[in-house]
Formats: sequence, structure tokens, C-alpha cells
Amino acid sequence: MLEVIKKLQMLQRSAYDYDRDQKEVIELYEDILQVINDKDSFQQNSLAMLKALENNGLSDFEEKQWLGYAAHIYAAYAAVKIYKETMDETLYFSREEVDQVLNFYSEHIDIPNIKSMGIYACARQLAACDPMRCYELIKMAFTVDRSLAENLGISYRYEGKAAEENLTEVCPFCGSGKNHHIPHYCSPQITQLQDNKILPPAKLWMKCDKCENLFTYNFPVSEAVLINGTYSKKKGEMLGNKYLLSLYNPIFNQFKMLAKGTDYLEIGVGTGEMLAAAQEFGYHVEAVEICREDGERISSVLDVNINWCDIVNYETDKQYDVIVMGDVLEHVTEPLYVLKKVKRMLKEDGVLWISTPNYNSAYARMQKFSHCMWHIPTHYTYVSHESLKKLLDNLDMQIVHYDISARYIGSMEVFVKHMEDAG
Repeated sequence: MLEVIKKLQMLQRSAYDYDRDQKEVIELYEDILQVINDKDSFQQNSLAMLKALENNGLSDFEEKQWLGYAAHIYAAYAAVKIYKETMDETLYFSREEVDQVLNFYSEHIDIPNIKSMGIYACARQLAACDPMRCYELIKMAFTVDRSLAENLGISYRYEGKAAEENLTEVCPFCGSGKNHHIPHYCSPQITQLQDNKILPPAKLWMKCDKCENLFTYNFPVSEAVLINGTYSKKKGEMLGNKYLLSLYNPIFNQFKMLAKGTDYLEIGVGTGEMLAAAQEFGYHVEAVEICREDGERISSVLDVNINWCDIVNYETDKQYDVIVMGDVLEHVTEPLYVLKKVKRMLKEDGVLWISTPNYNSAYARMQKFSHCMWHIPTHYTYVSHESLKKLLDNLDMQIVHYDISARYIGSMEVFVKHMEDAG
């Protein structure tokens, strides 16, 4: 593939010379004919050029005209091949090779859907080794052709303003500036954005070298309610459970060991199954839920008081024996502020339970960037066990028990108490 692209570039940049170029042009024609699908059309459109070449009557203009046609035919084939083989993890370019291919699409291709596909396919090669450039190239590809995703069979159209990007230039955990932020990974997330006009086509993960937590550089934080969507499914007067309810046994048994009271607050109710389990274990339950539809439905079925509110804006003087943040921390736009607020709501001898992805988990170490956590569009931040411990230590809170999640691959579940009560 690279040899064909190099040959096209070399011939297009130099004036036609019969003695030098005849063999190169014929080889180029045969190379392209061998790989493309519509061979008959390519042969027909190349016939005049081949006859002129055979009779030594090919002009520089005629050569360049055919080369332009051949370049677009091959560019369309190569873009699809690069995209598919990158997705299948069977094609790896060096940075120099990526530059070579990008130069080909930038300088020699002017049909928007072919040009954008080529730029996007190259960008995906850089997701881990040069994430900032990957992010910028994907933005460029969708600027060249806003319907690029539709050409890939995905019902998503980049609308610019509709997919507004609020750039995060201050770490949401420690407040450090952008000189402490290192591009970590770029997720080309359009495969996850079917019919979604809020989120941008690529997500750039940054790592703060000061607190070692991760956050999304380009995330429309102003649209948090719409982004997080709904989790409960309508089934008459019932709620469906996502996991076996028995998976909650060890969690609630830990609660019983670590906290004596029964006042229970759940932040983010999901499908409602953990709330139902809490009721079975004898807790007096309340909840905070950002999605109105989920909150009203689960409240109706379980007869539970659920406050429709973003936890960032929730205010109460009440304190609780057990506070649950099940798969919430990665969604909130002000994680440190939320943890401080939750601390104030937790009784002196209470327990806080946090379930969240661990970017340094065993599974994350094994799967690298193939781990699904990197490709979930609605997640804004990630922590590790180590970085979360530092966060909590700074709040005078302590992790007293750690589990690998039995519900989510690569997630952790931690039980937290006030430092003075942790023993």
C-alpha cells in the first residue's frame, strides 16, 4: 500500500519523462487494478492513457490527469483498508508512515468523502502513541466531511454547535493547570454515538501528572443530564435487574459490619436494583438521581423518595449511615466537590461505598486500550485505587476495604470511612 502511495506522489510531483516514467506508470496501473473492486471501469477510464503511453504520445497533462483519477480510485480503496485493518488491529504504521499517507490525502485528494475517510483512518493509528494529534486529525476529518460517520454506516452527523466541546483546562480533581496535563489516549468514539448529536466524534483523555487522575479534555459538561440518559427499562409495573441480586450480598454484609444505623442514601439509582436490595436488608432508603424519567419510574415501583437533582446541586442537612455511589464518580463534572459534599452527609461512624472504573486495575493492565472503559462516551473522569486513596486521604477519609467488582469488568468497589473512625 505504501509503495503505491509513494509512487503516486512521486509521479504527480515531477514532470512527465517517457524514459523514466513509462515503467512506473504501467506498474502503478497494474498495482491499482489488482486491488480495486470495479476493475472494468478502471480499465475503461485508463485505456486512452495506456494507448498514448504505448505510442510514446502521452503528454505531461494527460499523465497528470490520469494520475489524479488513479489517485482518487486508490485513495478510496486504501482509506477503507486502513480503517478496517486498524479496527481489527492487524495494521500498524510508524509515525513516518502515517505522515506519508496523510500527506497523500491532504495534497492529492480533493473529494471530501475520500479525503476525510483517509485522514480519519490515519488518525486512528495515532490513538495511543500521539493522542493529541489523533484528536486534532479526527476533528479535521469531520470538518472536511461532516457526514463521515454516515459513510461508515453510523447514524451520526457532526453538527459542530450541537456537539459543543467544552475544553477542560483545569484538572477537575486538583485544580492544576494545563502544563500538568499529558495527553493519554484518544478514543475515536463515533461507533458509540448512534443518533447522538451532543457528543463530539473523538474523546481525548488527559492525565494530570500532579494528582495522577484522568479526565476528558473535550466534554460537553453543560449537557450532563442529556449525556447520561436513562437506565431503567419500561416493563409495565416492574423493574428489570441487570445483575443477579445475590451479587449484592457481600456488599450489604460489609455495610452491616461497618455501620450500625439504617439511614441509606443512594446517589445515582441506575436500574433501581441496589435500592431494592437495600430495602430487603432493612435500610430506610432515599436517593438522588439526575435523570427524571429513571427517578420517577423507580420511585413509583419501589415507593422510595428519590430527589430529581444533580448531586453537584443537591443540598441537605441530613446525615446518613450508608451512602452509595455506584458507578457515579466517573460521570460527575466536579468530582472533588462531590466527594467533599458526600463527606459532610456521612455520619461519623457511617460508611461510603464507591464503585468506579480503575484505570490501573488488573483487567486494564491486561487489555490496555482495548478495555471498554476507554470507549464509553458518557464517562468524564477516571481514578485508580492509588489516586483515589490520595484524594480521600486529603479529605481525612480512609479506604477500609477494597474489592474487584463482580459486576463491572475493570471496576473497583471501595468502602470508605471517616479517618478518625477507621480504626
